[in-house]
Amino acid sequence: MFKRRLHEQSILYSVVIIAAISGMLIASAATPMQQGSTAARAGQTRHETVGNFRLQNVAGGFMTNADLMGKVTVVDLFATWCGPCIAEIPRFNQLYNAYQGRPDVAILGIAVASPRRTLESKVQQLGIKYPVLIGDTTLSAFGEFEAFPTTVVIGKDGKIYKTYRGSTPNKVNNIKQDIEHLLAADSQQEHRPIS
Repeated sequence: MFKRRLHEQSILYSVVIIAAISGMLIASAATPMQQGSTAARAGQTRHETVGNFRLQNVAGGFMTNADLMGKVTVVDLFATWCGPCIAEIPRFNQLYNAYQGRPDVAILGIAVASPRRTLESKVQQLGIKYPVLIGDTTLSAFGEFEAFPTTVVIGKDGKIYKTYRGSTPNKVNNIKQDIEHLLAADSQQEHRPIS
């Protein structure tokens, strides 16, 4: 009787261990639009031009890719239910405040996979100070979108400068350096003599 009970417990433990390992493997597999981890890829440099888009602003009106031309733009693709996304909002608010008076810099968020009917109140509840657009199927305009949060830095020429996937250490500080680099590079081009 004791051996039989021990054998049954061994089988039960084996099933539990297998289920736990399977669950971890499934949870760690990359799936589209999952929450990004802190170990996600940081600052991949790219130079594709942002595609055409027309997105509704939560505060009213629409924004298009043409509205961003001539501006260094930071686009935060986030979801209102994503913990790492919400954790980044205060830092993006600080970034927005730092550049708010500059007509050549734009900071904006695009809420993806978030309930539209409650989005305006959720933006207020989260204390987001920068413009928030409602994401739709035109998100491919910003390149590959694999995980939340994803942040795209775009140059004045409309080309994607860097993409940050996930919530990475010093992400907003790195983005601030990217903005300053793009502004300085643009300033140097403006002051070159015409030959």
